Amino acid sequence: MGQSPGLSSDRIPWVWILVAAGALLYIPFIGGVSLFDWDEINFAEISREMITTGDYLNIHINYKPFFEKPPFFFWLQVLCMKAFGINEFAARLPNAIGGILTLILLFKIGTRWIDRRFGLFWALSYMGSILPALYHKSGIIDPWFNLFIFSGIIAWVEGTKTNAFKWFLVSGLLSGMAVLTKGPVGPLLIGLTVLIMRLWSRDSNYLGVKAVLLFILGNSLVAGVWFGINWISNGPDFILAFLKYQAELLTESVAGHKGFPGYHFVVALFGILPASLFALGGLRKRTSDENQEEYSLRLLMIILMTVVIVLFSVVQSKIVHYSSLAYYPVSFLSAWVICRILDGKHKWSAWHLALSVSVITIIAAAMILLPLVGQHIDWLKATFTFDKFTIATLDAKVSWGVIDYTPAVWLIAILAATLLLWKKMQKEYALLTLFGGMGLFVTIALIFFIGKIERYSQHAAVEFCEKYEGQQVDIKTMGFKSYLPFFYARKPVPDTTNTAGQWPTYYILKVDKRKKLAEHPELEILYEKNGFIFLKEK
Repeated sequence: MGQSPGLSSDRIPWVWILVAAGALLYIPFIGGVSLFDWDEINFAEISREMITTGDYLNIHINYKPFFEKPPFFFWLQVLCMKAFGINEFAARLPNAIGGILTLILLFKIGTRWIDRRFGLFWALSYMGSILPALYHKSGIIDPWFNLFIFSGIIAWVEGTKTNAFKWFLVSGLLSGMAVLTKGPVGPLLIGLTVLIMRLWSRDSNYLGVKAVLLFILGNSLVAGVWFGINWISNGPDFILAFLKYQAELLTESVAGHKGFPGYHFVVALFGILPASLFALGGLRKRTSDENQEEYSLRLLMIILMTVVIVLFSVVQSKIVHYSSLAYYPVSFLSAWVICRILDGKHKWSAWHLALSVSVITIIAAAMILLPLVGQHIDWLKATFTFDKFTIATLDAKVSWGVIDYTPAVWLIAILAATLLLWKKMQKEYALLTLFGGMGLFVTIALIFFIGKIERYSQHAAVEFCEKYEGQQVDIKTMGFKSYLPFFYARKPVPDTTNTAGQWPTYYILKVDKRKKLAEHPELEILYEKNGFIFLKEK
């Protein structure tokens, strides 16, 4: 791609600017709201129990063996909790750090593969899109899991481009880290992408026998060491249960998270805005002015994106972050289209423009409607049919005001500033304004909205559990699954030597399961609040 002077100048220290921008976007306010059930609280509680028990090899939840996840992400959380205390900030900090590393990686590898301007807009497309920005302010495993998967693919590409076999070993080592972070889906995604790329491109360099053996060796050196130690320490139970759970993830609707077949495509289109709108222009055959190497990279990204969206569309569980690996190829395709626009090689078609306007209008309308509906909860309850629990949660005392339109105003201002700069032919600065402004938009929206959403969804239960923090009590849920009582009551390690009696037991029941009370006459109601009934054994 042609290089034009401007933002891509070698005099601008973009690595340090991206580090500062990532720190500004990902770190502030990450400790300002409670962790959300299930995943955030589940993972933070595992890390907390590692600290309280001193057992950093085995995974426990409620001080019982937990077979669903390997330990690497929890080790990161433990380090942060040791430094900053057991709290929301420490639980979410690893992903903020991972986000900064991701921006540097995309800038560096984009510059290496194509040019400096491309690397910059790849990093900006990732940083300034909605879900990627939100993702690195969370306490879930996927940011590090996907970083290892994508780095493994990058290493494989380097091996293919340079014919240096060390890169295939590095790819295997990174893939092994993905296994150690979340499981064998990591090498599965790498393998499927490389295999399809080999078949589609007919490039024999993409899948040689020696490369595959080195990749397997790398996986074994990392993942095999930990699984081997665990096997020696505990026998095969963990390994077998872990593999069984991984198979269930791909074949069953885990936790009831179902969705329609096109769910992940819609998530990518709306969630990776604005990068997704540019990326649509990159879904095309090789252009006449595109060299083979550049086309091969774009083809690889299209294949990776397709593998992710198709695979997790086939999987029955539909959870937003399942397809989060697609953030990398979508932001790549966004950068590719942006650079062609700047070079005068790409123009928006009528359908592309119409779709972009429609998606942006829907997002802007949602930002306006959310505080509007919040100010008129009674109208919402009277107009729509909800279950008893949802109706009760909407009774939470949440203050909405004119100031809550700030995210909508900011979004409209960013779009207006982008169009104004574009009209003045300052296209690079227009795009910098768009992506930088959208990254800040996510932070602003979280500041105004996420705490209010948490007060509706779970705050009453968090508040109840915090009353018993560190006390020798059992808090259990009835009729629903939650990890919230363990983390927010800071449940201490059970004293197995004390046989005098059980700890006092409390229960949390949702109002739509009230009929369960008839089955438990031994329980008395303490109080009800925002959809939850809090009980104690008589």
